Amino acid sequence: RLLFPQASYVIKRASIQLLSTVLLTRSNYPIMMKYIASRHNLRTVMLLLRDPSPHVTLDAFHVFKIFAANPQKTPAITKILVDNRVKLMKYLDGLHKDREGVDVQFRDEKKLVIATLEGLEIEDDSS
Repeated sequence: RLLFPQASYVIKRASIQLLSTVLLTRSNYPIMMKYIASRHNLRTVMLLLRDPSPHVTLDAFHVFKIFAANPQKTPAITKILVDNRVKLMKYLDGLHKDREGVDVQFRDEKKLVIATLEGLEIEDDSS
């Protein structure tokens, strides 16, 4: 609940960094899977991607990529990503362009997230 967009810069930054560390720790895999299955959590991270602080947006990207890269996305998460795909791809394409030349890993992760969004499809349940 500390990741509300109206929280102070320090709280947002520290919270998103801690969240990223917790989610990316292997022993916390069940916690990560539960977290990235939540529509509310995805929406919160997407709001943080639009934060005025470049540090917060970079940290939010590292959490957002977990949602995008998850091969076992819930239908609700997939729908949000598909519904916002065009805006997300355009936004991510311009995100921290200055960093791409010096941070190859960031550049590659960004390309992977954009490609993943591009390939997303909502599964048809009617069969």
